[in-house]
Amino acid sequence: MGYERLVDELGVHLVDGYPPHGWWACYDHRTHTILRRPDLGTLQRKVATYHELGHAYYRHSGCNPRQEVQASVWAARQMITPRAFIEAAQITDDLQHIAHHLGVMKRDVEYYLRSFTYEEMVAMREQIGWGHP
Repeated sequence: MGYERLVDELGVHLVDGYPPHGWWACYDHRTHTILRRPDLGTLQRKVATYHELGHAYYRHSGCNPRQEVQASVWAARQMITPRAFIEAAQITDDLQHIAHHLGVMKRDVEYYLRSFTYEEMVAMREQIGWGHP
């Protein structure tokens, strides 16, 4: 899946179980553990793990909108490389289709795009052939 290296680098413990509130996964900063639902599909498991690794990377405690965005952006930047995004975007400009090509969810593509500075976005659009914003 690709996240195993990050799990090792960050020293995170992955545990299968049932997080509260029906969540796919959650991060506990006290034990540096990610608890993941064992019944997730492959894509759900991947994106949930990367998102929670984002929380682990930043050592987030609690849950607030700023931390959720930060973890989602971090996860998107780990799952999507510029080259892979450019190749997918040259095929289609539909975000759902780009996500499918990249093996992520549409929201991951949205967070990936959201993470760019204006200059990065202009450069990316030129490489894809989308022209100027």
